Amino acid sequence: MLTDRFNKLRKTELDKVFGKLEIINIWRSIVKNQLRKLDIQDLYDFYDFNYNIDERALAIRTEILNGNYQVIKPIIYRLEKKLGICRHIVIPQPQDALVLQVLTEQLNSEIIGKMPSENSFYSQDKHNMKYPHDLDTEYGVNWQKQWKKLQKLIYQFSESKELLVVTDLSNYFDSIDISVLRNQISNIVDDKEVLLDLLFKIIENISWNPDYLKYTGRGLPTSNLEGIRLLAHSFLFEFDAILKEKTNNSFTRWMDDVVIGVNSRQEAIEMLSSSSDVLKSRGLALNLAKTDIYDSEKAEFHFQIDQNKYLDSIDYNIKPRTSKYNLKTSELKREFKKHLKETKAKYSEKITKRYVTAFGKFKSEKLLSEVALLYNERPGIRGNLLIYLSELGYKKKTSDTVINIIKNLNVYDDISLFQVCKLVTDWDIPDNESSLEFLRTFEIEIKSISQRRKNPFDFYCLIWFKSKYEHPDSLLRFIKDYENIWKSEPFLRRQVTASLSRAYMINPSKVTTILKQQISTGIPQIVSLSSQLLSFSSFENLPSRIHLYLFPTHKQKRYPLSKFLVLCSLLNSEKIRTNEIIKSKVKEYIVDDYQKKWIEAQYNIR
Repeated sequence: MLTDRFNKLRKTELDKVFGKLEIINIWRSIVKNQLRKLDIQDLYDFYDFNYNIDERALAIRTEILNGNYQVIKPIIYRLEKKLGICRHIVIPQPQDALVLQVLTEQLNSEIIGKMPSENSFYSQDKHNMKYPHDLDTEYGVNWQKQWKKLQKLIYQFSESKELLVVTDLSNYFDSIDISVLRNQISNIVDDKEVLLDLLFKIIENISWNPDYLKYTGRGLPTSNLEGIRLLAHSFLFEFDAILKEKTNNSFTRWMDDVVIGVNSRQEAIEMLSSSSDVLKSRGLALNLAKTDIYDSEKAEFHFQIDQNKYLDSIDYNIKPRTSKYNLKTSELKREFKKHLKETKAKYSEKITKRYVTAFGKFKSEKLLSEVALLYNERPGIRGNLLIYLSELGYKKKTSDTVINIIKNLNVYDDISLFQVCKLVTDWDIPDNESSLEFLRTFEIEIKSISQRRKNPFDFYCLIWFKSKYEHPDSLLRFIKDYENIWKSEPFLRRQVTASLSRAYMINPSKVTTILKQQISTGIPQIVSLSSQLLSFSSFENLPSRIHLYLFPTHKQKRYPLSKFLVLCSLLNSEKIRTNEIIKSKVKEYIVDDYQKKWIEAQYNIR
């Protein structure tokens, strides 16, 4: 029951913030792309939400202004840090991610305006600003002479120092006291009580809270959404203010990584002692294992200055298959193998990533022999290794490497298998006997892992893979055979529902029955998608906004699988698939061999 306090006071503030047009704009300009960049992606690109954004925005506004807004259960997955130890990462449902971003937009300017120092940073989704860890730096020939210049250039210190103190915070997100965070935000923003109530309601409801345990009020959910990062950033403003005063602004902070400039070891120790006490008062602690004091010689080692200089000097314009190209890539391989032995350097992994990127720029196969082992042993560089394999594209050697990865992969988290699976579905693989053997082997391996672990995210990999490479008849049988698995998880149920867009033409009545069954579940994200698939199958023409989504002016390098499924769901309409203009566009935009194969088999578009 709502009180007059809500109707007369709080509702007015919410009404100003949650305007329909504002919600739509934030979805289109920020949140839609946020969700596309996450580790776990939606097989339908959340296009049902996007297509109906006008109605969704109005529904969100109405629920909030009526005091009925409820958070939907998020997706929570594990991401390996090292040695099987995983972070729990949260992905809110689209409506909650959208509400979170609307609130962030309202609070952002006031929070950022109260930042004690311009030397502290966090990642912002809508800005293309450079941060200290991204800056290109000319290290010069003589490192000793560049030492003080480096401090000003990279860390933006107000004055150069003799030593650097490097440290970070232990289990930062997990250690944040939510009630203290709420109080700090309340002190920063003015007259925003109802917005903070809604914001922290979302925080509480998307937090990992296993086994029916009581919500502890400690720990900010780890998420790659900007609103969460902003809150984590602001929790250290008090710490920033103290560091700024004590160091004359000769420090920098990137979220929970801190570098402080000092002139003596005694000053460094005093600074660490003081920082530790300040942080402990907020329930935080320095990570002693990652705390050190660098002089110029030690910094040269830990920052891998020689390796950076070498990588900066590489000319990537050398023509392939020339003697100069072979010499340079062989040299790169030798330097890389030497670098891999320097595991004690604090920033060694950053350099490893740069080396992998270098091999990718050269499109050199000389890293392939190392990829499977690196992928298994170094979770932090898996993304870079997959980008490298993506750059090389599908061929015998890269497909053998992928099989080697899968066969030797010790899976401890929920995404390492999916990332490989997504690489395989991103590749343009020719439809021939050789590639068919690779796809069969790959499917056997991921199916074996799925059956052994019985993890929903492993089954998700199978659905993603089969949505591109399975004949629609076989796909439909697979869905029917394993319904006891996918019906147990709303996330899996949605992904399977999305894949039905490819099976519709093989048996419209059967697929329609399954879709109606999904609607009867009453699960919002399932009802939305099932209704959309049925609606698209009866469309008589293609609205301009869908046309622009399916056939953008600037063609993408590859046609994404999720967009392909949206296309299929529209081609399920007879009037759309027989439209000559649309058929012409399909033939122009669909160039992947398997996508072309299904377009021809399912819709007779040759």
